[in-house]
Order: sequence, then C-alpha cells, then structure tokens
Amino acid sequence: MEAKLTYQRQEAVKVIIRELLDGKYVQEQENVPNYLLTENNQKIYRLNLMATILHKQILGAITDFMLDDGSGQIVLRSFEENRLLDQLKVGAVIMVIGKLRMYNQERYVAPEIVKMINPGWLKVRALEMKERIAAEMEASITHSPAEQELVEEVKEEEFKQNKEKEETEMLPMQKVTQLIKGLDQGEGVMMEEIISKSPVNNTEQLLEKMLESGEIFQNSPGKVKVL
Repeated sequence: MEAKLTYQRQEAVKVIIRELLDGKYVQEQENVPNYLLTENNQKIYRLNLMATILHKQILGAITDFMLDDGSGQIVLRSFEENRLLDQLKVGAVIMVIGKLRMYNQERYVAPEIVKMINPGWLKVRALEMKERIAAEMEASITHSPAEQELVEEVKEEEFKQNKEKEETEMLPMQKVTQLIKGLDQGEGVMMEEIISKSPVNNTEQLLEKMLESGEIFQNSPGKVKVL
C-alpha cells in the first residue's frame, strides 16, 4: 500500500541577512521544498528575520521592500496586494516569517507573516545571534545584566505566542498555501475544491498568481501541489 505524504510544518529559524546571502541555496525536486544550507550545515526551510525597511517599490501587484538588519541587505517580495503591506513605510522595523527564494540568481524573501515591531527588538536579535554564533564556534560569551534582561524578555514574549495567533496574521497567499497542504493526500488538490473551501476572497486570482510565481504547480489537469 502506497504511503500517503504528510505535511510537517517547519520551524522558523532566527537568522540575520548575512546568513541568507552567504549560505548555499539548494533547489530540490518539485515535491520537495527548497532550503538554505548554512556554513555550519544547518538546513533552513523557514526563516524568522527582523530588519528595517530602507526602500519600497510597487510594480502592479508586486511589492518589493529593501531590508537591512546591519549585517546585509535583501529584498522582501510579495506577489499579492495586501492592506497590511500597503501600510508599511520606509523606516519601519518589521519581523518577517517566510522563506528564501531565488529568481534569476537574485535571492529574496517570500513572506508568510509580516508585522511591525519596536526598533528595540533589533538590538535583542543582534545579541541573540551573537550568542548563537559564538556557541556554534564553541566560544564563551557574556552579556551585561541589561543585555541579558533584554534576551530573557524576548524569549518570554515568543513563548507566549501560539499557533492560533500566527494563523490570523498570515497573508492571504499563505493561508491558501496551508489549505492546499492540508487537503493534499499526495496526488494534488483540485482547484475547484480549493476555491470552495478557502477562507480567502479572490482565491481563484490568488491561485493564478501563485502558479505564475512558482509557489504552486499543476501536477495534472486541474490539480495543483505546493512547491
């Protein structure tokens, strides 16, 4: 009996932009997700990034944000019109949950969740990453009491977050992606079924955009799968 494919949600790993630029981007087969291979051989399928918006450009339904976190710069690219993204302005500090993508040798971040945060969290993230990198190099590191307090605060804040809150903050395209993954028993999902069960308005138009951007593909007539 053929085993059914099951979907396992990958953890969003905290990263800095330099890691996204320096790591190796690995493109797998159609039914296997792509990932970033870091210098210490860690596979990152989903990422958690904090950065400042330096520039914003809108071209039709595509919105590009140039992000900077002090370690480098990378584009955050959305292929859908969204009121939350429309409200983001240059200078805002945001947290992004998403995936690394590549098009024409250019790396960019495709968002799942985007929300504005207090600029102070950038310092906390820098301290966390400094500690993590030092630990990977088997080096010791100490923080001042004030720095350690900031680290503990962000850990406590993240512990309080739950999956229900994360789902409500998802962008429409990501909600459709999650629906497809939940319905897919291994052979793809009929587009009519996706449209009928989707909680998102204009799902048919979203599916067309997702096909164009490569987020999903047709594995048979009328059926789609998530890349």
